[in-house]
Amino acid sequence: MKKTRLLMILLFFTFLLSCCFGRYSLSITDILHILTNSGNPTAMDVNIFLSIRLPRAILVTLSGGALALSGFVYQSLFKNPLVSPDVLGVSGGASVGAIIAILFFSSNHVLIQVSSFMCSLFVVFCSMLLSKCIGGKRLYTMVLSGIIMGSLANAIIMALKYMADPVKHLASIEYWLMGSFNSTSWNDVFVVFFICLFAIILLTLIKRRLWILALGDHDAQALGIHVKMISALAIICGTILVSAVVSVSGIISWIGLIVPHIVRIFAGDNYLQNFTQSFFVGGILLLIADTLSRTLSASEIPISILTSFMGAIFLVVFLYIRNRSNL
Repeated sequence: MKKTRLLMILLFFTFLLSCCFGRYSLSITDILHILTNSGNPTAMDVNIFLSIRLPRAILVTLSGGALALSGFVYQSLFKNPLVSPDVLGVSGGASVGAIIAILFFSSNHVLIQVSSFMCSLFVVFCSMLLSKCIGGKRLYTMVLSGIIMGSLANAIIMALKYMADPVKHLASIEYWLMGSFNSTSWNDVFVVFFICLFAIILLTLIKRRLWILALGDHDAQALGIHVKMISALAIICGTILVSAVVSVSGIISWIGLIVPHIVRIFAGDNYLQNFTQSFFVGGILLLIADTLSRTLSASEIPISILTSFMGAIFLVVFLYIRNRSNL
């Protein structure tokens, strides 16, 4: 519990600093004056904080937490530390939906989100259906089905990019695929919040069953757990979390893969605590990446460039530490 409280405090300060940094800087005092309606803050300060920084920081926190929690659930469910939330093709499906909206619906922001969200759910549904048709070992065939559907989605993405107008559409497609929170609005925050809240509540209600399920299917069945139903519900909730985030931000790499490992290294391997801690660490990590994306250069850097860079470095360090500990 102490580690969880520490993570909550760290998340709060990271959130606050994220609201301060940017091309137009705000001090903590400025933010306090705006929140308490005292000290006569300027109209520019109020507009930047309430209309730009605050909704963006909230959305980034929700997105990082949702991706990390989804990654933790997937890794526990598939009993594989290298599994990411994209194992069933959710990011590929979201990309196909977004590109279709960019090409055929004049890059309408709302249509991009809706199309991305629906296509990601559709691809995961197809992966689960294909897994059922193939039969065999449940987890093995689901991963295999996800690889197949992800490859099909990537083939469609390449075909759509090949057909895209290089002047009108191709740059928008590439930028979306690299991920960004540049166009965040309060509407995005509310949509993602309520969708993620629904999925997180369901996962919280079944987390003890997921903990037992992580011990093995046979043990879970012996303890009265409905393995197929709980697994399907966990996959659906994890997919909803990732789909909601990707539909508003584009592809965000590595967060769902590396955060569960970070939590286990620094907080121990306690499933019930790691479940909550993954959300906080994901929020902290993505807030740091988003703040760097806004401050490292004159133009904003796509978020996946930084998360991929951070993730690759962490994975090298993680493998080095693990191999040294086994010597």
